[in-house]
Amino acid sequence: MIRPLLDVLCRSRLLGGLALAGAILVARPAAALVLDRVVLVQRHGVRAPTQSPEALARFSERRWPTWPVGAGELTPKGAEVVGLVADAIRAGYAAKGLLPAQGCPGEALVVWADGRVSRTRESGRVMADRLAPGCGLPVASRPDGDRDPVFDSFSDTCRLDRDATRAAITAAFGSGLTDPATDDAVRAVWAILRPGETPGPSSVTVKHDGVHLEGALGVAAPASEIMLLEYAEGLPPTAIGWGLAATPARIAPLLAARNRGEAITARLPAVSLRRGAAMARLMLATLAGETQAADPAVGPGTRLLALAGHDTNLVAMAGVFGVDWTLPGQPDRAAPATAFALEGWRDEATGERRVGLSLWYAELDGLRALDPATVHAVPVPLPGCEGGLCPLGELHRRILSRIPAECGQ
Repeated sequence: MIRPLLDVLCRSRLLGGLALAGAILVARPAAALVLDRVVLVQRHGVRAPTQSPEALARFSERRWPTWPVGAGELTPKGAEVVGLVADAIRAGYAAKGLLPAQGCPGEALVVWADGRVSRTRESGRVMADRLAPGCGLPVASRPDGDRDPVFDSFSDTCRLDRDATRAAITAAFGSGLTDPATDDAVRAVWAILRPGETPGPSSVTVKHDGVHLEGALGVAAPASEIMLLEYAEGLPPTAIGWGLAATPARIAPLLAARNRGEAITARLPAVSLRRGAAMARLMLATLAGETQAADPAVGPGTRLLALAGHDTNLVAMAGVFGVDWTLPGQPDRAAPATAFALEGWRDEATGERRVGLSLWYAELDGLRALDPATVHAVPVPLPGCEGGLCPLGELHRRILSRIPAECGQ
């Protein structure tokens, strides 16, 4: 049986550091289960804002902080953040025998990155170096700039129905899109960006390849993330929200806007089951030991498939698998370097395979300080399964029955 989450978290405070990861994984399943395969997607590390200077000026006329890299690029600190969490992942899975404690994993470890942007390719290289130190493990991806269906399955045949998607958004979130916590966050962000102004209404635009926030939430959601990134990057307190969001306690309430925005645009099943179709199919096939020839190449010998992706991928997988989470000490549910890990367990007595879910993450202060003691693995129960662990065959059938046949093949 899985120990209650409270027990796990209490132990985490006592054990700390990299030892924590192994302790959590040891505590999770019954003794008859062994960790057999894992597939995870880790968000890239801290990056500069993706918005152009013109777009940021529309958010606020204040002078925005200067970053050491170009728009949307991984910072040197961001690469270290990826390594911080990857070190804990390696320690935890080595403790369970999934990765070798010494030496190189060979074909057992595959790292595949989204080739569309540099921040995911660079994060993938850090993942490979830290999951298999000294091994020179290659990182594969599609060519620079190419859309990879593993990370975004929208295509000419896999599209959103605009009317149906808009109806699903209204049914789930109401016509106003927000709730009291989100409204408070929007007003708080507005007070930082545009003192004295009152935020207007929020809306969405639905296109065939995604949902886009408009209005007040369309500004507050990305702006709150930028302030979190400023803090994690280690910018001076006076530069973080112009000194008005300089601590985790001040940043945390603002993130309700971002979390609500991602729930609307990425976690909603009407969206996630299409955008995340190929990734979900790949994850389940890899856990079953199936062979895929390329993009990425995996087979029965693959024990850990690590995907270097985006926050939208984590949130989409939350929608596909019907889960949600909060992370103690981290207000962003898909913060830099957070990893969504499906873990395949094998019953030694019966051979039955079961699947669980863990979220690997660093607390916000830990991202800023690069503190290993703030990295945790939190088990998230999969719904509808005893103890949060699902029989692999049952999970496979359930998820594939929800994914549109035209998506992710």
